[in-house]
Amino acid sequence: MKKIISIATTALFLAACSSSQTDPNWRPDMTSANFGKYPTNYPELIKAWGKNNFENPKTISYLSMSSPREEYIVVDSEKQDATFGYSVCATIGGIKSEEYYKPFKKYWFFIRNGKVIEQRDLDYSYNKVIYRDHKVNCDDPR
Repeated sequence: MKKIISIATTALFLAACSSSQTDPNWRPDMTSANFGKYPTNYPELIKAWGKNNFENPKTISYLSMSSPREEYIVVDSEKQDATFGYSVCATIGGIKSEEYYKPFKKYWFFIRNGKVIEQRDLDYSYNKVIYRDHKVNCDDPR
């Protein structure tokens, strides 16, 4: 009897898990996407982020910034919910304190309606993936 209950419980658990899984091939519909207003002021948005996130904002240097490109981030993969906006990559460096120099690093920014919604330090490889098989792209189109 215990064996039957154990098997039934396992079967119910597996059925519950399988029904909540997301299709790994799901991608948002880009044809009807609303990316919001193009961020013409993206350098100012990124510099404002830098002022709020570096210890010594007066010493920050911005080596480069890519042009904004249409992008999406997945908010909830189970509900197949994505947010559309623009991504920008920037190479930023600065002095953290009087004794420590912070070298230049590449950052990825996701901008929507004039705000930085998400940012990632691209020195960490796990930050280079936005969604399954959807990687950060910092190259400007030619």
